[in-house]
Amino acid sequence: MLVIRILLMGRNSCGKSSSGNLILGEKRFKRHESGVCEGQTQIRGQQVAVIDCPDLLDPDLNEEQLEMMEEQLVSGCSAGLSSVLLIVPLEKPLQNEQKILDYIKCLFGAEVQKYIMILFTHEDDLEDLDQTTDEYLKPKDHEDLQRLVTECGGKSHCFSNMKKVKAQVEDLLQKIEGMMTENGGKFFMKQMQRSNSMDVLNVSFSGKSLPYPVSR
Repeated sequence: MLVIRILLMGRNSCGKSSSGNLILGEKRFKRHESGVCEGQTQIRGQQVAVIDCPDLLDPDLNEEQLEMMEEQLVSGCSAGLSSVLLIVPLEKPLQNEQKILDYIKCLFGAEVQKYIMILFTHEDDLEDLDQTTDEYLKPKDHEDLQRLVTECGGKSHCFSNMKKVKAQVEDLLQKIEGMMTENGGKFFMKQMQRSNSMDVLNVSFSGKSLPYPVSR
């Protein structure tokens, strides 16, 4: 049976774990997990696996913790990915989302770009403004969000985390299935080579410089 495999990436407190729980239909993930976690469910007869990854750019992580999480992530994604969802909370300033996006590309390779989609959370917050997400993103003061969506090929979806409406999850799966059809199936990363000669990309975050492995 085809399994839709979804990887959730994002900064701390972006609504990532709650989005994973919403997809799974149960409270499987907790905030501030110490490692990569996975949960599975069936949605309308379709097997769905969700991988919840902590913020790998958290400045409180040491090199040993980062390497352990990378290993967990690579292992969890070895069966292929249907989509990588970059979680972005609406009505909150962007923080390290662009660097997380760059990190994803470095870790998995440029081909993963075709499978990345922005998942906006807390759509409920727009109700008081009487705006749709598209209307909210149009003003010039949200150009950073527009650029992020554009970089992901215009692919985005919205979750109202307070409303446990199944339709929003089913709509997300339809978009993911459409993306898979367009890309000819799942994304499979090339085997990462962990050695002293491995190429390294140095990205500075919160005053620190972390080595990001580049897959070949």
